[in-house]
Amino acid sequence: MWVTKMGNKTKSAKTGKYILSKALSDYGVKYIFGYTGGAIMPLVDELTNFPKVKPIKVRNEQGAAFAAQGYARATGKIGFVFTTSGPGATNTVTGVADAFMDSTPIFIITGQVPTTVVGTDAFQESDMVGIMYPITKQAIMPTTTSEIAKTFYELTEIALQGRPGPVHMDLPKDIQLNKSTETDYKPKKTREYYPREDVNQADYKKAAKLINEAARPVVFCGHGVILSKAEKDFKQFVEKANLPFAFTMQGISAVKDDHELALGMMGMHGEAAANRAILNSDLIISIGMRFDDRVTGKLSEYAKDARVIHVEIDPAEISKNVMTDIPINADAKDALKKLIPLVKTKARKPWFSQIRESKKKWAEYIEPKIKKGTGPNGGLLMSRVITELSDITKGKDNIVTDVGIHEMMCARYYNYQRTNSFFASGGAGTMGFALPTSVGVKLARPDERVWAIMGDGGFQMNIQELGTILEHNLDIDIIIMNNGVLGMVRQWQDLFFEKRFAETDLPNPDFQKIGEAYGIPCKKIDKVKDIKKAIEWAIEVKGPTITEFIIDKDEKILPMVPSGATFDNMIETL
Repeated sequence: MWVTKMGNKTKSAKTGKYILSKALSDYGVKYIFGYTGGAIMPLVDELTNFPKVKPIKVRNEQGAAFAAQGYARATGKIGFVFTTSGPGATNTVTGVADAFMDSTPIFIITGQVPTTVVGTDAFQESDMVGIMYPITKQAIMPTTTSEIAKTFYELTEIALQGRPGPVHMDLPKDIQLNKSTETDYKPKKTREYYPREDVNQADYKKAAKLINEAARPVVFCGHGVILSKAEKDFKQFVEKANLPFAFTMQGISAVKDDHELALGMMGMHGEAAANRAILNSDLIISIGMRFDDRVTGKLSEYAKDARVIHVEIDPAEISKNVMTDIPINADAKDALKKLIPLVKTKARKPWFSQIRESKKKWAEYIEPKIKKGTGPNGGLLMSRVITELSDITKGKDNIVTDVGIHEMMCARYYNYQRTNSFFASGGAGTMGFALPTSVGVKLARPDERVWAIMGDGGFQMNIQELGTILEHNLDIDIIIMNNGVLGMVRQWQDLFFEKRFAETDLPNPDFQKIGEAYGIPCKKIDKVKDIKKAIEWAIEVKGPTITEFIIDKDEKILPMVPSGATFDNMIETL
C-alpha cells in the first residue's frame, strides 16, 4: 500500500476517482445524471462503491444537463452531471448554456484525455474548459489528483453563491487514476462570486418613499423571488402596500396565479392587463429579474414615464438594459424584509379600476373561444386543453413545458396554486427541454404529479429520453400538442412574413406507436368532449403515459408585442 507518514500517523493515499466519489457522497448527492465512456469510466466504476450516489443513465448527454436542471430547480440544490470527453462533453453544452441563462445551479463533471496527451488532438479530446468558460460561473481542470477535493468543494459553493449557475470540472483520466494523500478538504468560505457592498439604509427609505407616493405602481415578480425563497416575503410586501404585480415567465408560481393583485405574465406574449399597466405606470418595482428584451420590447420607449426601483443580486444586471432610479443590489429576500416595514397601504382606486377594465375586456374576447375549444380548421385549442388540465388538477401539479406556443399557453392558462411548480426554458428558449427536465423534477418530487407538456417538434428533439423514463418507470404524464407545424415560428410567418410558411411543416411519425415501443400507454384525442376523460385517464394510470392532442395549426398566442415594438403596438386580437 502506498502510504505517507504524518508524525505518528500513517495516511493512506487514494485515487482521484475515490476522492471525487467520496466528495459526492459526503456532499449528499442523491442522483448524478450522465452517460459513461472511456475518459469517465474510472469515476463511474468507483461510484459503484458509493451506493448513496445513484447514477441515472440518460440517452443523450444533453438530456443529462436538462435532467440535472429539473432536479436543481425542484429542490433548490445543485444538480450533478457526468459525461465522457469529446462528444459526450460537448453534447451537454446546450443544457449548460440554458442553465446559465436561467441561473440554475448544476455541476458538470466531464472526463478528459490524460494530461500527457492534452493539447495533441488526441482521440475524443475537446477543450472543454475553453468551451464551458463563457457559459458557467467557473470551469476548472485539476491537473493533479491532490486538487480534486478542494476544487469540488469550491465549485459547489460558487454554484450556489450569489446568483446561482452552472460550474464545470474537466477531469483528465490519469488524474482520476493517480493517487494522493489529499483525500479530504475542509470547506471554507470562498470569496463572494458577485462581491457587493451592503445597501445603504437610505436607499431603502428612498425606495419606500417612491412606493408610498406612487399613483400607478407595478411590481415585477422575477425568478429571483423563487431562487431566494422569498415567496412569502413578496406576498407580504405587495399585500401591505396594495401593489399590483406581474410575473416574468420564470417568476410564475412564486405566488398563486389567481391572487387578487396578480396581473399575470407580462412581456411579448403576456397578459394585456399586465402590459397596459406597465405602459401606463408611474413606478416600476422590479424584484429579481433582468429586463430582457422579451419583457421590455423597444428599450428606448419602455415605460418612459415611470421611475424604476431595481432589486437584483447581480450588479451587472442593474441599469444594463433599463436605467434604474434606485438600484438595490441585494438578495430579494433580504431586500423585501427591509422594505416591508417602510411601505404603507394606499388604495389607488382609479389605478385598480383601470386594471380591472383591461382584464374584463380580454376575458370577454378569450372566454368564448376557450369554451368552443376548436380553432379555425377544426383542430383542438391548446388553451382549452391547458384550462381543463388546470381545472382537473386544481392548479397543484408540476408543469414542465417545452418551448413554443404551448409554453405560453401553460404560462397563461394554468392556474398555479403551488410555489415553484412551473418549469420552462426562459433565456435560452431551448426546444427539447421538457422531456429530460421532467425526469429530474420527478426524481426530486417522487410523490407529486409531473406533467411534461411539449409540441410535436420539441418532443422529437429529445425523444430518446423515453428510454430513461422506461428504465426507471417514472410516473411522468406526457402531453404532446400535435399541430403538425412549428407553431410559434408559423405565427410569426403568418403575421410578419406574408404567410410564407417556410420550413415549418412537420411530417410526423406515429407517436402512438413510438410510445407503445417504449411500453408507455398512449391515447390520441381530437374531440373537445374527450379532453377531460383523457386527462383523468393519464392521472389514473400508474407509471408514464402519453396523451397526444390534435391541435389546430393556426391557433395563435395573443396578445403579442412584436419584436422590437412598444407595448402600445401590442396585437390583442385578430
